[in-house]
Amino acid sequence: MVSAEPIVYVVDEMVVSPGRARAFLDAYLERYAPGAIARGLTLDRVLVSPPVWLEDQSNTVSVSWTVRGARAWWHQSLLARHDAEVLGWWEDADQLLTTRRRTVSCSPADVEVATDV
Repeated sequence: MVSAEPIVYVVDEMVVSPGRARAFLDAYLERYAPGAIARGLTLDRVLVSPPVWLEDQSNTVSVSWTVRGARAWWHQSLLARHDAEVLGWWEDADQLLTTRRRTVSCSPADVEVATDV
């Protein structure tokens, strides 16, 4: 059965410079997360890979968010794109990252509903 408001998953996958993962994650949760929540995202989970704070190698920090429906995702996305605090956060964060990527997805059963915006 197709949900009226599909769950859209927004996943940030960030490879952090060696020895900086714990500080980066603290900053992400303190500086970025409150604004994301205010824009309508719900924090789903935070994962650190490998599951140990590395000093001489990079950790990958993956943060998964959810939002109900494609309209809500577009709304929060547009708000973020025009928010100087968000832009400043990512500019600062990039100093601690070697790479980052964001994916947006939903379950296969929800694709038709998610694309009907």
